[in-house]
Amino acid sequence: MKVLFWAAAGALVLISPAAAQPQGAGQTAPVLSANCSGFPAPPNLPDGAGASRNAMIRGAHAYAAWQAAITAKKAACRNDISALQAQVDALVEAWNHADRQFVDTTAAWGEEIAEFNGRRGAGAIRPPN
Repeated sequence: MKVLFWAAAGALVLISPAAAQPQGAGQTAPVLSANCSGFPAPPNLPDGAGASRNAMIRGAHAYAAWQAAITAKKAACRNDISALQAQVDALVEAWNHADRQFVDTTAAWGEEIAEFNGRRGAGAIRPPN
């Protein structure tokens, strides 16, 4: 009976993390923040093999403007990512704390049941599933 209990407790420990994972069916893509969506499209750059000097200068200005815009937007997106990562870390820690309590309490309860069942005349109690 003890072997069955500990096998069941071990199975609970193994499936607990899987139970916290989101299911694939019915999931929708998360909404991205404004900082992490709508990145500016790259400019149409001239072909250096045949473009005039003026076309290359206009291309350099277009590239510089695009580079500044995308660099700023990427920095804002990185800030959003960092904030969300901190939130995810806190959620994972809360889940891990609850899981540790669950595992520890389940093990302690199993020990109490085993101790109770070991007493003569007490009448056996089945361990939790």
